[in-house]
Amino acid sequence: MSRSRSILSRNIRLSTGLTLISVVVALSASGPLLEHRALDQNLDQRLKAPSVQMPFGTDALGRNILARLASGGVNSLVLSSLCVTASLIIGVLLGLTSGWLTGSLLDKSLLRLVDIAMAFPGLLLALLLAGLLGGGPAVVAVALIFTGWTDYFRLARSLTVVGRTAPYVEAGRLSGFSGFFLLRRYILPKVLPHLSVLATLGMGKTILYISSLGFLGIGLAPPKPEWGAMIAESLPYMRQAPHAIIAPAGAIFLTILGFYLTGQALARNAGRQGAA
Repeated sequence: MSRSRSILSRNIRLSTGLTLISVVVALSASGPLLEHRALDQNLDQRLKAPSVQMPFGTDALGRNILARLASGGVNSLVLSSLCVTASLIIGVLLGLTSGWLTGSLLDKSLLRLVDIAMAFPGLLLALLLAGLLGGGPAVVAVALIFTGWTDYFRLARSLTVVGRTAPYVEAGRLSGFSGFFLLRRYILPKVLPHLSVLATLGMGKTILYISSLGFLGIGLAPPKPEWGAMIAESLPYMRQAPHAIIAPAGAIFLTILGFYLTGQALARNAGRQGAA
């Protein structure tokens, strides 16, 4: 009975998370089609309440909030995906190498580099780079990748250190197989399920960071929409038009919740496979 409840809970979390992500992706997929509506200003229609024609109303410049949510979703998802993918690739490659050569000078050097990277919070580094280089998505991406690859590195390295002592890996090494073959054939498949969990949770965290930086004015340059920047632009009109803040804040919340629930379900599944 307990196992059945656990499976049911995991399935509910996974289906709910995937549904939320699918809704956000579907909305964002319409972003390019609605981009002209997201940028068109109509001061006669400023701060209009939600209606049938405009389900989320308009902002302080009379722009369609639904269109801006869709266009902003594209920007957030694409930038988050690039950051997470780059962080994952860098972290996995370095983690596998470090774990396979544990105790070597390269391993010790990479561990020190991880300590340095972890000393810089992503948001703080982005603010520092923005002050030196100016804002923009490239600055945000560099900051988030520099601080994000360490999670994947530590996971890949720890699993590699454990996996390299497995009997079948030792047998392969004695049989003359190369380290690259053994890593690709035996260790990487054990690492990937855990990496998928970390990457899914990382997507939610990265979207939160991008929205936070957008709120502070770092990221995409106006008038291109971004969820965090939309909240900042509507703050002066919070009492007059709360819908202008609720819409982007809700989009951020639901997107992060979707990735969090999906990551939790994948984590339970990975833990069950590991126990088996």
